[in-house]
Amino acid sequence: MESYQDYYQVLDVSYNASSADVKLAYRQLAKRYHPDANAGDKDKEEMFKLISEAYNVLSNTDKKASYDLSLLLGLYEDEKSQSTRATKARTQPQYTYRPPVSVYYSKLTYVGMTVLVLILVASILLVPVGLSRYSSSYHYDKGLEYYQNEQYYAALNSLERSILDFGGKNVEACLLAGTILSEEYGQFKYAIEYMDRGLEATSSDGERVQLLYSKGLYLRGSADYNGAIEQFSKALELWPQYDSLHFAIASIYAFNLDQYENAIKYYKQLQADGKEFDKASYGLAYCYYKLGEVDQSSRYINKYIVNYGINAEAYLLRAKLNAKQGDNQSACEDVKKASRLHSGEAENLVKYYCM
Repeated sequence: MESYQDYYQVLDVSYNASSADVKLAYRQLAKRYHPDANAGDKDKEEMFKLISEAYNVLSNTDKKASYDLSLLLGLYEDEKSQSTRATKARTQPQYTYRPPVSVYYSKLTYVGMTVLVLILVASILLVPVGLSRYSSSYHYDKGLEYYQNEQYYAALNSLERSILDFGGKNVEACLLAGTILSEEYGQFKYAIEYMDRGLEATSSDGERVQLLYSKGLYLRGSADYNGAIEQFSKALELWPQYDSLHFAIASIYAFNLDQYENAIKYYKQLQADGKEFDKASYGLAYCYYKLGEVDQSSRYINKYIVNYGINAEAYLLRAKLNAKQGDNQSACEDVKKASRLHSGEAENLVKYYCM
C-alpha cells in the first residue's frame, strides 16, 4: 500500500482546516476503515492505523504546530530541489545539430518580422511580470490574514508562495515569516534564513535596516551574541539615529557578554544631544551596580522606577543597593514589592533583608 507523508491528505482536509473539520473527517474515515467493519482486510486495517495516527497529531495543538513546521520546511526543501532540477533541465541541450540553410528576406519583410518579434518579446516579459506581482501581493495578503487568525502553518505556506513569485511583497513576507518562526515556533535558524532572503531581495536602506535588526534579534535568540551585535552595527551604519539599535547592542553587552563599559557607552548614546530614553536607565543602573559604583547605580534605578513603576527586577536591584548603603528598612520594602511581583530571587531574599 502507498505510504502517505501528509496527514492533511490522509484525512482529506485543507491545510487551514479547523479542529472541527479534522474531527469530522476522522470520524467519517474511521467508520469506513474500522477493522470491525472490514474483518480480514489488511489494507483497510493499515489505513485505519494511518488515519488514527493523522488524527492524533492534527487534533493536538502542540503536535500539530510541530508537524506543520516540519511539513513546511520539508515543502520548502522540495521546492528548492525542484527548482534546481528544473534549472539543470533547462541548461541541457535539447536539439540535434543541422547545417544552416541560407534564407533571404526582403527589407520590408525583415522590418515587419523584427517589429513582430519585439512585440512578442515585450508581451512575454511584461505579462508574466504583472501576473507574478499580482500573485505575490495576493499570497502575502492571505498570509497576513492567516497570521491574524493564528493559522500559522497556512500563513507560512502563503508567505513562501509570495516570496517565490518575485513580486513587490518579498521583504514584507520575509519579515512576517521570521516573526512567525521565531515567536510561535522558536525556530531562530529558519527565521534568520528568511532575513537573508529578504536582504538579497531589497535595494532600500529602510528595508535593509529592518531586516538587519530582525536578524540581530534572532541571532541573539539563538545565543550568537557577537553575530547579533555585528548585524545591529551594520544597521546603525545606515541609520545612526535608530534608538532600538543602540538599546539592543547595549543590552547584549550588559546582560549577555558582561561587558559593562561597552554597554554604558551605547546606553549613553541614547541620552546624547538632550534626548531621553528612559528604558536605558535600568541598564545603566545594572552596569554601574556590577562595576561597584553604588551612587551612580542608585541615581539611575530611582529614575527608572519613577518613570516605569511596577517592575520586579528594578525593585530587587534597588533593594540590593539600599542594603549596600546600610538602609535595611528600604531594602526590605523593595524586596517585598519584588516578591509580590513573583520574583523567585526576591522571595529568597526576604528573610535576609526583613529580619
